[in-house]
Amino acid sequence: MSNIVDFLETVGQNASLRYAPAEDMQRILAGIQVDHEVRDAILAKDQARLTALVGATNVCCMLVPAMLQPSQDSASDEERGGYHQRRA
Repeated sequence: MSNIVDFLETVGQNASLRYAPAEDMQRILAGIQVDHEVRDAILAKDQARLTALVGATNVCCMLVPAMLQPSQDSASDEERGGYHQRRA
């Protein structure tokens, strides 16, 4: 499976491969050893089938800065919208 992950990483990093014709993709895939079903899913651009074949799951992560409650001792916090950010 690491071959397919390396391949997908390469495609993701190269804008010209993102929309490459099927012939170009076949030539690139010939250079790596992957299962025929995986190769067919890639050439068909079938994300659901490829995900199922490699046993992957989609994960989403979002980071949001914390907002603290208004400070009681600072009038300048109210001027900035009532909140202050904690700094590391």
